Parts: sequence; C-alpha cells; structure tokens
Amino acid sequence: MTHDRNRAFILPAVQVFDGVASVTVGDTLLTLWKAPARAARIRHVTEVASALVRGREGSIAACQFLLPSASPPRLQERSEIIAGLDVVMPRARRLVTTPLGDAAWQAVVRSVMRAGLFLIGQSTLVKVAANPAEAFELLGQVSTEESPGQHELEGALHALYDALKVTSFKVSRDT
Repeated sequence: MTHDRNRAFILPAVQVFDGVASVTVGDTLLTLWKAPARAARIRHVTEVASALVRGREGSIAACQFLLPSASPPRLQERSEIIAGLDVVMPRARRLVTTPLGDAAWQAVVRSVMRAGLFLIGQSTLVKVAANPAEAFELLGQVSTEESPGQHELEGALHALYDALKVTSFKVSRDT
C-alpha cells in the first residue's frame, strides 16, 4: 500500500560511524554499510534504531544496504545482532536487506540472511531485495501515512552514499 503525501520530508542529518551511515525519514530507517558488520558498528546502528523506536508510537520499517566491502558479521557478533533485533522486532513492519554488488556478493548475503531468518522465524517480516528499487517497493508495501515515498527514499540513500564518500549505485532494477 502506498499513501498520498501532501508534505515534504526534511532529511535529518546522516549519522556516520566508522564505515556505516544511517538516516531516519519519517518512520523509516535506512542504513548503508561500507565496512564489515562488527560489534561497535552494530551497536551504533542499534542506537540509531532505538532512537527511532523511542521517538514514535507506531511501528517502523528499516532497510540496510550492504556494499561488497561490508562483510557479514562474525559469530562473535551474534549477541550484538540479537540485542539489535530485540529493540527493533517488536515494532517492525518490515526489515529489508539489500546487497549492492555482483551475483556472488548477493548470494553470500542471501545465504547469511536465510540462516538468520531460520533462527528468528521472521520470513514474512524480513526480506532480501535484489536492488534499491525492489527494496523501496518492499517498504512501500507496508507504508503508512508517516512513511517516505520513493523520491524521499532515493534522496536518503544518495545522502548515505555521500556521507560515506561512495559512488552511488543506480536505484533501478538492474543494479
């Protein structure tokens, strides 16, 4: 479901921490990972998500974009991931992961996510998108009046690329 939006979203400042950048737009959190998913970075993203959850009464949506340089978490980061999920899952409408890169990288991320989905049993809530356009479509399926539209999501993603000094990927389906 998508909603007509009569207001423009003002993009808040991008929060950057050591190779990961996040921004909230309405009731949605977008995160771009340039560096590997390690404990301190996972804690940072959890803090940003926690602030979004605390600042809202309703549910949230979140989407993370993973560059090929952002290797998956190691086993020792599992407790940080669980702590982050404990914050977000009770209030989440949808969580989307989008690997940005070639087919091999997408296969690695899909495998890691499948294993994680099996463990947490949330396959209807957690999705893996092939590209940003599909990610934004998945977010749009669960949008609310407070959710950003495609244009705002694209702007937020480009702001994340800029914050991490990364050449941006196209938002199209062939990314």
